[in-house]
Amino acid sequence: MATLTAQILVGGSHPNQGGINPSHYLFLSENSRPAWMLMPENIFSEEKEENKIVWIPTLENILEDALLMIGIYVLKDEELCKLAEEYFDDFETDHIELYEDISEENRNKLYKKCRELEQNYKIVITSFDGDRFGNQLKVLEEYDIDVSVCTPKYTRHYSQWQDKVR
Repeated sequence: MATLTAQILVGGSHPNQGGINPSHYLFLSENSRPAWMLMPENIFSEEKEENKIVWIPTLENILEDALLMIGIYVLKDEELCKLAEEYFDDFETDHIELYEDISEENRNKLYKKCRELEQNYKIVITSFDGDRFGNQLKVLEEYDIDVSVCTPKYTRHYSQWQDKVR
């Protein structure tokens, strides 16, 4: 069974109070291989929205793959979507494998275009087990977004193998 190791909330922030009003959620599921699952639903909305979208990300750009998902499916930037339709083997599917469905060269072109987007939105990245993204966080400096990164300040875990709490 796969476990969730990180999440990203995507939405707008209040100009005076901060925080976030999320419209979309990305969950990073990991087991034999990672998968980003984009859930396009606002918890404050009464309406159900479309189904989830799953991307199998690249390991070296796992965070930027999530940002690309946001640019395409949440911000729906016209130029970025047009390039994605051109570059992906089957862009209409809700399950994409980034090592197989797009070349590295074209993926890098999409990252570059995504970094150029000027949008007023906020993301909150939460890593459930500490430093999930390692040195990939520095790529956030290339994006014009509000961002908060949250990591555990305190953790306590029960070990089944040691039969005790650590």
